[in-house]
Amino acid sequence: MPDMAREASCFFEIDGSLPILRRSFVEAVGTCLLTVAMVGSGLAVQQKQADEPLVASIIIAVSIAGSLVGLIVALGKVSGGHYNPLITIGQWLRGERATACTISYVLSQIAGGICGSLIATFMFQETVRPSFGETPSMGLAVSEFVAAAGLLIIVISCARSSKWDTGPFAVGAWLTAAILATPSTSYANPAVTIAATMAGGPVSLSLPTAATFAVAQLLGLVAALLVTRIAFGGVPTQDNRSEGAAGERALDPSGL
Repeated sequence: MPDMAREASCFFEIDGSLPILRRSFVEAVGTCLLTVAMVGSGLAVQQKQADEPLVASIIIAVSIAGSLVGLIVALGKVSGGHYNPLITIGQWLRGERATACTISYVLSQIAGGICGSLIATFMFQETVRPSFGETPSMGLAVSEFVAAAGLLIIVISCARSSKWDTGPFAVGAWLTAAILATPSTSYANPAVTIAATMAGGPVSLSLPTAATFAVAQLLGLVAALLVTRIAFGGVPTQDNRSEGAAGERALDPSGL
C-alpha cells in the first residue's frame, strides 16, 4: 500500500496526507459543479440555441472544458482535482493511491455528480425521467473508449511531465476537441455518465447507454495505462513537484 504522505501525484495536489474526508469532500464539490456545467449548458442551449446544433455543441464544449480547468486549478491543490473515477482508479492501479482513498474518492465523485445533475435540472425547471431506452450502437461505445483513452493519456502524461502545471489546460483542450469530434460527445467520466441518467435535456442518457459508456470508459483507461507505460516506462518521471510543494507549504502555514 502506498505511503499516504506521498500520494500526491496528480496536477496541483501537494499533500497526500490531508484527511481523506476533506479531500473526498473537495472531489464531491468539484464533480457536482462540473456536472452542473455539463447539464446546465445542455439545457441552456436546448432553450436558446436548439435550432443551431453546431453553436450548441460549441457552447457545451466550452462550458464543460472551461469549468473543469477552473475547478482543477482552484481545488486541485487539495485533492488533485480528479472529479473523474477513471483518474482515481488509474492512480490506484499504478500504486499511487491507497485503496481506502480510492473508494472514498469514487463514491464522492458519483454522489457529487448526481447532486449536480439534479441541481441543474431543477434550476431549469425540467423533469428528471430516467429512461430504459435502447443500448447504444457500437460506434458510440467506441467513441467513449477513444474519448476516455485520450483523456487519460493526457492526464497521466502531464502528471509525469516536468511541466505538470499545464495539465489542467491540456485536459480542457482535449475535452473541447473530443466533445466536438466524437459522436458520443465525450462523457469520458463514469461519475458524470451516471449523473446523466438523472438529467434533463440533450446530455441525458438512458440507463443502458450509461452502462455501456461506463464499460467503454474503463476499457479506455486500460488502453491509456498501456500506452503511457510503454511511453514512460514503469517508473514515474522525476519532476519539480516536490520543490514546488515545499515552497507552497512555506508560503501557506495552514497546510492548504
